Amino acid sequence: MAINWSILVPVSNGIAIPTYGNYGGPSYSNGEVLTGPGQPANYSAPPVDALDVLFRFHDIAYDSPSGEVRAEADLALVQGIEELPRASLTPEGSLYAGGAILFGLALATEINGHPELLNPLEAFIATSTALQDIHYGLTHLEPDDQAALQTWLASTGSGAADLL
Repeated sequence: MAINWSILVPVSNGIAIPTYGNYGGPSYSNGEVLTGPGQPANYSAPPVDALDVLFRFHDIAYDSPSGEVRAEADLALVQGIEELPRASLTPEGSLYAGGAILFGLALATEINGHPELLNPLEAFIATSTALQDIHYGLTHLEPDDQAALQTWLASTGSGAADLL
């Protein structure tokens, strides 16, 4: 499993999300949860797949203190995921990729404060790709991943686990 269902990182509102491979997830790099915003990251762990390669490049760009550089990295991650051949993604990779696209859009436009870098058509296409990836991932997950997803959703208190 490339989604690390037991290695969670907090994002907001007390919700913690699973990580992916060695580089997917906020404050997660080189297969470990970073303890603070200034902690230097090590990039020696090999990415587990093409999606994790994109996460690694994103992590490296996030070494910059510039919000604009980070926003550009967020959009490069989104575009990189959109360009991945869909056949190269496992169902769990597809699920995580869809979530990463949505998170990347929010990071670039809201968190890093550069909505001017993304035009409405690009945002629409990226969102459509994300929803397709999430749908494919949810409908093709292996039983172990489906059980882990349900456990994670139940832990968020959202009630979304009941929908699966």
